[in-house]
Amino acid sequence: MERRKVLVALVLILVFLHVIPVPSTGEDVEKVAPKEGKFVEVCGLKVYYVERPGEGENILLLHGFGASTYSWRYVLSSNLSGRIVAFDRPGFGFTERKDPSGLPCNPYSPEGAAGLTIELMDKLGMEKAVLVGHSAGAGVALLVALKAPERVEKLVLVAPAWSPREPSTLQRILYSLPLTEKFFPLFIRSSVGRLEEVLDNAWYNQSKLTDEVREGYKAPLKARDWDRGLFWVMKYSSFPDIARELKGLEVPALIVHCREDRIVPLESGEKLAKTLPNAELVVMEECGHLPHEEKPEKFLKVFEEFLEKEN
Repeated sequence: MERRKVLVALVLILVFLHVIPVPSTGEDVEKVAPKEGKFVEVCGLKVYYVERPGEGENILLLHGFGASTYSWRYVLSSNLSGRIVAFDRPGFGFTERKDPSGLPCNPYSPEGAAGLTIELMDKLGMEKAVLVGHSAGAGVALLVALKAPERVEKLVLVAPAWSPREPSTLQRILYSLPLTEKFFPLFIRSSVGRLEEVLDNAWYNQSKLTDEVREGYKAPLKARDWDRGLFWVMKYSSFPDIARELKGLEVPALIVHCREDRIVPLESGEKLAKTLPNAELVVMEECGHLPHEEKPEKFLKVFEEFLEKEN
């Protein structure tokens, strides 16, 4: 009898958890996004992007985990020649969040993000572009180059996160549970403080991590379902082992890494420089995971010199 009561209680709890509503957070992206940007529909999503018009090469910027077009503010306002476009990768910034089960692709997986990037280039009339990827964005840029090398003029890989990764068996089981999909975003909402700690670790010179910068990173938390988007990125975060394929990738590449990077160690950039057949590595001193933000003048100088080189 006692066992039956326990089973009934468990069933009632599960039913309650299933039917209880979890309210969305934030507002529609078109309402809260900065006005200097625009939206274009890609893979069933309203993708937010910022463009600085120019003549010459197309330059497409792919930010890292937890960032947005804001992280490219110095590049977008620089004197670099060419047309520069930065966009918010799915799950971040002011790009719309939608359940991937109802989309024509899964934009939250690295492979899906690579496909979305190519489709975005089509929508924006970029037949070919210099891809600039930071951290996880660099991993996506590499997948784009492997998938469509003819679309990539050059690669600039900043603190690249490109090592293979797979969730554990336990993570796979948890991520597959409907209740996890429903309630894990609530845990993410309550963990904003921990997300800020990651930002702290990304900077070597803490004096440059001002309140203004913090607010710039936190602004996308106003977007509807930002927490669900982050959950989907975590759920579909598997990254393939591409080392063997990269050995045949002839696209010219610049790798920029800081010696004091505590998020992605310098060894990652050094290993990638040895793997790619046409790559050069620049190591910057006294900066962390964000050289394009922490030392923008130095980064832009290295970037411009690389662009001016003949292929």
